[in-house]
Amino acid sequence: MPGHYPNPSVDSEAQLRRIVASLFREEGWKVLEERRPDNSNLEPDFLVSRHNKKLVIELKRASEGRKDRIIPLLSQAALEAGHYSRSLPGHPIPVALVGANRIPDSVAEEAKQFVRERAPEVAIGLLDMEGLRSFAGHGLESLNSPRHSQSSVGPHKVRVRAPQLLSDLNQWMLKVLLAPRISEEYLSAPRGHYQGASQLAEAAGVSVMSAFRFVEEFSKAGFLESGQGPLRLVRLRELLDRWQAASQRRVLEVPMRWVLHKGEKALRGALRSYQSKQRKGSEDWDGQILSRRPRLCLGLFAAAEALGIGFVHGVQPYIYVERLEANVLQELGLSENAEEEGADVHVRIPGNRESVFRGVVDRNGLPVSDIFQVWLDVGQHPARGKEQADLIWRRILSPALESSEP
Repeated sequence: MPGHYPNPSVDSEAQLRRIVASLFREEGWKVLEERRPDNSNLEPDFLVSRHNKKLVIELKRASEGRKDRIIPLLSQAALEAGHYSRSLPGHPIPVALVGANRIPDSVAEEAKQFVRERAPEVAIGLLDMEGLRSFAGHGLESLNSPRHSQSSVGPHKVRVRAPQLLSDLNQWMLKVLLAPRISEEYLSAPRGHYQGASQLAEAAGVSVMSAFRFVEEFSKAGFLESGQGPLRLVRLRELLDRWQAASQRRVLEVPMRWVLHKGEKALRGALRSYQSKQRKGSEDWDGQILSRRPRLCLGLFAAAEALGIGFVHGVQPYIYVERLEANVLQELGLSENAEEEGADVHVRIPGNRESVFRGVVDRNGLPVSDIFQVWLDVGQHPARGKEQADLIWRRILSPALESSEP
């Protein structure tokens, strides 16, 4: 399997800690390695200092060098390092590190980009046992070095970039063009007919340039007629198949546990409370304070149930959160210290955040993923996801879309 790199060494965590300590000491840093009690997460892994500059470092070891292992651990390390930075005197710079036996260069770059976009105040580093040292932020790029030449064995794997046709904003504008055919109870989006890119941009709340690119790309691909009359999507079934296939790219999921024993009913209450504060803050402060908090919503099977078309039960709930912040998790009553098999809630951080959050439906104060997002998300889920997606297609999407297909 591509991207699968087992870590057989039992003592690799201790070895990784020695590598990190040596790396900073060689660059003239004074390193204080914290000694944690067993099963304790009350202390950071390292505190380092040099020339009146202080860092607090949180280190995670990945069992494999795959993207779906590296990014969640790096995000968790960033979250914890940020927490320690705020708690410690002088607020040292937070640094999140992840190590593994081998981390492909493409995975390291994607992980750095993902976390830096969401936590720019945190310095990021990835290390492996073959010599890779890849850092970003707060001047730590001086620690960078490529992997040892002897490790470059076999053909290079080139990461294929996501097609621009279904970029984040393009997915949102696609929902806007489909919205007149879908009931407002299933999709929150403007409903109208648009003569060109400028009108589409105004309705969708995007730049005119983004809308022009959307029209150009979808017209070139044969999915949009933009001549006489309003913009009109064509070859819908083919387009939706392509959209569904593109949506199966791996997203970041972080397993969470309740701080206190709760359940899905409590989760809905917490989401309603968060949304109410978000809305009230926007009204009271003219969008200057709480509206900057991360957006969130219920997702996947729990969202399908909230939309009145639930089919699969017994799956732990999923929520979308725009970015991980310790105060948000605390407000929801969640802790990130969970293993996949012991999770109470799965938190998703989407790459296509505008498409996800702009279409969110309000169900009695509960923010819920729109019907297109639920259909896209559940399709490949192992817990009868295909059956749930098929039900959404038969009952809602097909009657609304195929009946109006020219």
